[in-house]
Amino acid sequence: MPDLFTKENTLTQPITIVPKETALVVVDMQNGFCDPNGSMAKGKLPYEQQNRIIPVVRELVGLCHETGVQVMYSLQRHYPNDVTRGRRKIPTHLQKLGVNVCTKGTWDAELVDQLKDLVGPSDDVFEKHRSSCFYNSTLESKLKVQGITTLIVCGVATNYCVESTIRDAYARDYDIILIEDAAASLWEDLHRATLKNVELMYGVVMSLATLKRTLQGQIEAVAA
Repeated sequence: MPDLFTKENTLTQPITIVPKETALVVVDMQNGFCDPNGSMAKGKLPYEQQNRIIPVVRELVGLCHETGVQVMYSLQRHYPNDVTRGRRKIPTHLQKLGVNVCTKGTWDAELVDQLKDLVGPSDDVFEKHRSSCFYNSTLESKLKVQGITTLIVCGVATNYCVESTIRDAYARDYDIILIEDAAASLWEDLHRATLKNVELMYGVVMSLATLKRTLQGQIEAVAA
């Protein structure tokens, strides 16, 4: 079967990013998912790659601040006695993983320390309770009132909360850019599968270096 994941079948022309119409969505960069003392690590899950992207996400946030791209952070908050999960007949993803992570009101649910100092007065921080950043959250309203049409997405986990958010964004007609080296999963094969799926179906995948060149090049062109 031929491989459809080729440049001929994906992005064939340079992408234009208008900073004032663009937002960076930083998905769930929290202690429970990314820190060596978080619940994922304590549960003996392979969290290391989610920890390793923190410096890249930090650089990405700084780039967006410098170029006028709105920055938005999602914080996953699990209620300790979530009755809706208790009604399920099939085990939830957390039960399958054997962890309770990012419980509301705990250190686990806080943004990682390495990003806290970057959160500025113009940034948006919103709470979510399911995988997609759009589901029953305030994200969509925040995007609409600011005239956002393009989303740059990063964070964890690539194959779950990041991909769920991208799918919902695509269904709402947003243009989507996934930063491949600023996203991570517990499993590399699932991370790669999402990159391929996004490139084929939902948007474009690029590195932070490529995004930097694209943004800075367009800003310089406008200034000239």
